[in-house]
This record gives sequence, C-alpha cells and structure tokens, in this order.
Amino acid sequence: MDHPAPADSDRGFDLVGPDRPERPVILSIPHAGREYPPALLARARVGADMLHRLEDRWVDLLAGPLAAQGYTMLIAHAPRALIDLNRHEREIDPAMIAGLPRDVALHSSAKLRGGLGLLPRRMAGAPELWRGPFGWAEVEGRIAHIHRPYHATLAGLMQAARTLLFVISAA
Repeated sequence: MDHPAPADSDRGFDLVGPDRPERPVILSIPHAGREYPPALLARARVGADMLHRLEDRWVDLLAGPLAAQGYTMLIAHAPRALIDLNRHEREIDPAMIAGLPRDVALHSSAKLRGGLGLLPRRMAGAPELWRGPFGWAEVEGRIAHIHRPYHATLAGLMQAARTLLFVISAA
C-alpha cells in the first residue's frame, strides 16, 4: 500500500541559522530526525525503540548553539528510517521495492549490502525492519520531496560558503 508523499511545506529538514552563510562552514546533520509518521511505524516489523537506533540522537541539540554564533546548519527531522539523507538516491535494495521499473539504475555499496541503504532494511538485532516492500511511487515521493531538496539546499549552501571563503581569502 503506497502512502502519499509529504506536503511540499514539509521538506523533512530545517535550515537553521543564516540562509546566506556568514562563515565558510556548513553543518549537515542528516540523521537527527525523530518525527516518525504513524504510517511508517505501522509498516515496521520492529518497535520504535529499534528504529531510534538508526538516529544520531540529539546531535542537533548539541549543534544548536552554533546557530547563535552565525553558523548555518541543515538538520533533518525526517527520520533515517524513512529515508537516509546520507546516501545516494539510487542506493536502494531492490528487494525493498514493489513495482520497481526495469529502467531504474540502482547503485550498490558496502552500506547497502549491510542493510543501510537509502531505505534502511536491517541492522544488528533486527534482521528485517519492515513488514514488506515499499511501493516505487512512495519511494519516488520520498526522494523528490525530502532527499533532493535536502541535497539541493546543501549544494547551494556549500557554493555560498565557497564564495564567502574566496571573498575572505581575497581580502
């Protein structure tokens, strides 16, 4: 059963601090998400406590005070169990997808083979996290509404930080 993609206003992450970097450092916190949609939890074969183990729990709170000092941060609030923002958008285990089109090229990696691809499949203590595969349309929605905007925002911030660094070094 496919679930709708998040609303456009819910990109799965927050931009904290200046949107035009004041410092040549950008902090990306892709595994801070703690907002588990009820539909996702209902699909889990394991309890929420097991899914929490995928998080870099509370790292966003440790980094938070840096915003007051002028640092720019991207902080995920979509949980890693929903989509891992630290993976390539095609780093997908095909066994986790129902209706995967033949023409979709997937990427492999050691992390993926270990169960931690774009959609985490398993981890120590939990051989299978999900009751069954996710529909391709749902996964495409997660990529389009969360993963790509996160990476586009991060790329823009990094370009702005590089420009700032160039201006600082030229002065």
